Amino acid sequence: MRIVFVYDALYPYVRGGAERRYHELARRLSARHDVHYISWRHWSGPNEAIENGIRLHAVGAPVQLYGADRKRTVREAVAFSARLLPVLLRHRFDVIDCSATPYLPLYSTWLASRITRTPLVATWHEFWGDHWYEYLPHRRPVARVASQLEAGARRLSDLVVAVSPFTARRMGLGADDPRLRIVGNGLPLAEIAQVPRAAEELDVLYVGRLIDEKRVDLLLDALARLDTSLPGLRCGIVGDGPERMPLERHAAQLGLGSRVTFFGQVQDGAAFGLMKAAKLFVQPSMREGFGMTVAEAQACGAVPVVVRSAASAAPELVRDGVDGLVVDPTPDAIARGIAALLGDPARRASMSMAAQQTAAARDWDLLADRMELVYLDAVRALPALAAVR
Repeated sequence: MRIVFVYDALYPYVRGGAERRYHELARRLSARHDVHYISWRHWSGPNEAIENGIRLHAVGAPVQLYGADRKRTVREAVAFSARLLPVLLRHRFDVIDCSATPYLPLYSTWLASRITRTPLVATWHEFWGDHWYEYLPHRRPVARVASQLEAGARRLSDLVVAVSPFTARRMGLGADDPRLRIVGNGLPLAEIAQVPRAAEELDVLYVGRLIDEKRVDLLLDALARLDTSLPGLRCGIVGDGPERMPLERHAAQLGLGSRVTFFGQVQDGAAFGLMKAAKLFVQPSMREGFGMTVAEAQACGAVPVVVRSAASAAPELVRDGVDGLVVDPTPDAIARGIAALLGDPARRASMSMAAQQTAAARDWDLLADRMELVYLDAVRALPALAAVR
């Protein structure tokens, strides 16, 4: 098959769960299919390139993803959507997999798929719904339009892939929907197994983008509450983003000093090494379509502590009290969870073993095989699915 992935971000130039998903799938599927990827020209050189056996097609020079308010810009999504159509129409593919996060490019991709009569699979990493009003509290008219367009985008594909049952529920799709497939994110287990443990011992680790909805400030506030009871606690924060400087200032204002290390962006191997050296992995994010770093931490033996949120699927990755903890999204609750696990090494060791057993079922090789079947279903079922629409 000629498979094309459509997404405005490309790993490793941009790092996140969706970028990593497409990278892992494309790399594996390229061994037996002709795999393409349409994005901004994140790489150096011409608009057409080949990396890791994947044919890259650029719609143009990349546009800034985040604005002055440190949020993803509508301008970028509109620009990418507008430039997609000519690129998609210049080529012929057997199946298109378009990221529905952000969803605006899905409208352009849907139009191209109808013109070229190409099956379209939309991968939904998350679904915001009413969260738009929280994300844009001072721009309610924009939030309303965004919510309506997102809801309409659910119809713009032949098959819908949700990365978690949580995301499917948020979309309002039931298990009996003929278009729905649930295929989660995976783990490069062989790669993780080969990575050595980092030399630096850490009690607590966070890995992810430093953007406001990740709520890393809650973790810093929790650490400040442990200053007296756990004075030697060491925390590492891995990742970069528009919130990095505000978070560094916040850590300094809390007097955390050398107890918190901002590592910045690191290679995946280094991140896995730090996860292996960490006792706990804290994910305070309020919005996760899946929570890939939580699963990665489990594979590395770091016990995850995640927060409850109506917009996050991460708690579904954890069996509370068995292979991780689920706590309320407050500094006090996070601090209590950290203190409870650090104060009970035997319990923590048992949960670490359980976490690694949970992670063993999430190998990317297995999930790439499942996505291959989804693409074959889309190719075979296009006429029938078109009739249903």
